[in-house]
Amino acid sequence: MSKKIPEYIDIKTLINTYSTPLQIYDENSIRKNTRELIECFKQKFSFKQFFAVKALPNPHILKILIDEGCGLDCSSSSELKIAKMLKINSDNIIFTSNYTSKEDLNLAMEMGVIINLDDYSLIDKLYKISNTFPKKIFFRLNPGIGKTNGESESNILGGPNAKFGISPQNIMKCYELSKKYGCKEFGIHMMTGSCVMDNTYWKESIKILIDTINNIQNNLNIKINYINIGGGIGIPYKPEENKVNISELVNIIYETFTENNFMVPNLFMENGRYITGPYGWLVTKCLCKKLSFDKIFYGLDACMSNLMRPGMYNSYHHITILDKTKDLKKCNVVGTLCENNDWFAKDRLLPDSDIDDIFIIHDTGAHSHSMGFQYNGKLRAPEILINNEKKDLLIRRRELFDDYISTISKLHDVSL
Repeated sequence: MSKKIPEYIDIKTLINTYSTPLQIYDENSIRKNTRELIECFKQKFSFKQFFAVKALPNPHILKILIDEGCGLDCSSSSELKIAKMLKINSDNIIFTSNYTSKEDLNLAMEMGVIINLDDYSLIDKLYKISNTFPKKIFFRLNPGIGKTNGESESNILGGPNAKFGISPQNIMKCYELSKKYGCKEFGIHMMTGSCVMDNTYWKESIKILIDTINNIQNNLNIKINYINIGGGIGIPYKPEENKVNISELVNIIYETFTENNFMVPNLFMENGRYITGPYGWLVTKCLCKKLSFDKIFYGLDACMSNLMRPGMYNSYHHITILDKTKDLKKCNVVGTLCENNDWFAKDRLLPDSDIDDIFIIHDTGAHSHSMGFQYNGKLRAPEILINNEKKDLLIRRRELFDDYISTISKLHDVSL
């Protein structure tokens, strides 16, 4: 079983035009997937999807998602500034950060976005910026549990070992103080895991969320107007895995609320990976083929700086080789970094290949290019969008050496 790239994406032409490595996205599939998610949730809820900007922060992609009805979920001042560039209404921007600086909070206040606080200490910090408090505020609940179906425990975002959120025992005082400072509208946020494939998991976490909301409303005489259950819907990285059944998920979430006699006024989510992840591909060329201790190593011109997930999380990304499907051999696929965790695949059965063959790494449409770094002076690959007319658009050029040294101050007798 294998994954396929859409037939209308001409890999050879793109390589001739842009060289390798390069990152490709498919606009038509991203639009269709976004539309289906939103429409499905709107059958049961007053629903708003805020795209997690950290997953794929290119403004060209974000504009597509805004066109399809998404808001933006930002986690830093840079992401807020990208949202500002796109002229999106401030009510369609959520700022969810953690351990947040006064400068970042000040920018969020100036922009008038929805602010989602991660700790009680941030309330006074926010108030002291201008001796005023937002009329609408969210707090991030850590319900004490977390879940992922991914390979890494760092994808578990709730529970005692998670750095995120406020415990149910401490969150009450957050709403109490924000009410004292004049806040009129209240929301609650919960994000407990990334790459969750198990739909039944949502029942347990939402039940804790409902109990927390009831406790807040009954004791503080306030109304929680908005409920954000985060993102985290997973995608099938392996060919044999099935895509999450969104209709089933919507029904499970709806039934969990109704079974607990709770009617949701406004439901928010902030999916990133689920929206764009399956519709990106990293295209890279084989530079070397090495036999070492009876193991085959294919060394690619892409590396961990183009796709960090396998080396950082031991995550699986499916790999196909252009025009080759037979004579499978167990091999290792690696990059050129001077790091031994610079791997794309270990002991993977792939077609016997050669130098200059093209390797296609699938499902790189989220948390891939955006997680790039510059160790060994590696330069970022270009991003290419295949638009609705099936034409290729360069939406980020290839990084150059001049870009790499552009922030370095000049040295005496050295021309920079």
